[in-house]
Amino acid sequence: MPIAAARSAVLAIALAGCAGELPEGPERASPVAAEDSPRAFFRSYPEGLFDAFALTCGGPGQSTVRPADSEIRCESLPPVEAAAALILAFDGTVDDLPRAVTSVASQEAQGGFVVTADTYIRVPQKDGGARIVRQRNAERDAVIRQLLTRAGGDPI
Repeated sequence: MPIAAARSAVLAIALAGCAGELPEGPERASPVAAEDSPRAFFRSYPEGLFDAFALTCGGPGQSTVRPADSEIRCESLPPVEAAAALILAFDGTVDDLPRAVTSVASQEAQGGFVVTADTYIRVPQKDGGARIVRQRNAERDAVIRQLLTRAGGDPI
């Protein structure tokens, strides 16, 4: 899911944080995140990052989900044709539609916080679970890393 230009602009302007030295062996902030998801180290908790991210998730078919203080997700309904294709391709269910997800999570680390950004498509399954479908996109990941840096993080 590419990041919209408006989201990028809002994040670039609204984000604030303090960078610091990288801790020894920082891990992903979210255990669900892909190994190669963009990460950055922040010396203090990046509250402005989470606030700005929430502001960017207000378009049609989008909802903000905050499962914990340390994680925020923007979940978007894909177009009808794409949702149908995902349900068929990944044996999903029509009772709970697929969602394109952008997630930002933080985890306390030595001397600060590691923030992990992740993007994926969640396809709910008939058995009640969900299948996570990822398509790595180097250009999108570079934009996310740039935003984390502008927010005051040191890329990991």
